[in-house]
Amino acid sequence: MALIADVNYLAVLVCSVVAMGLSMFWYSPIIFGKTCMESIEKTEEELRKDFNPIKNYGLSFAGYFLMAYVLARLMIFISATTVAEGIRLSFLCWLGFISTTMIINSLLERKSVRRLLVDGGYHLMIILVFGIILGAWA
Repeated sequence: MALIADVNYLAVLVCSVVAMGLSMFWYSPIIFGKTCMESIEKTEEELRKDFNPIKNYGLSFAGYFLMAYVLARLMIFISATTVAEGIRLSFLCWLGFISTTMIINSLLERKSVRRLLVDGGYHLMIILVFGIILGAWA
C-alpha cells in the first residue's frame, strides 16, 4: 500500500496553481464569463457585494489541491505512471463522479443546459490537465 509520502506534492501544488489560472481565463469575459453572468441572473454589483476573495479563492485552491491529491493517490493505487494513463483515469473520474454530480445538481437547481456545459467543460479541462501533470511527474 502506498504511503502518504508517495504522492508528488510539488505536482499536486502545480495542479492547484494551474487550476486557479485556468479558472480565471475560462470564466473571463473573453471566454465564458458573459454566459455565466447571464445564467445566474445577478448583476456584477450584486456578486461583488458579499464577495470575500480570501475565503473564495482560498477554498477554491484547497478544493483543487484536494482533487489533485486524490487523483494522485488513485494513480498510485492503480499504478498509472504515464500521461495517457493519467488522462484516462481523469476522464473516468470526471465521467463517473463530476459530470453526474453536476447534472444532478443542475437539474435540482434548475440551471440552464448552457451553464451546465460551461461548468462541466471547465471541470473536464481541469481534471484532464491534472492527469497530464500527474502522469508526467509519476
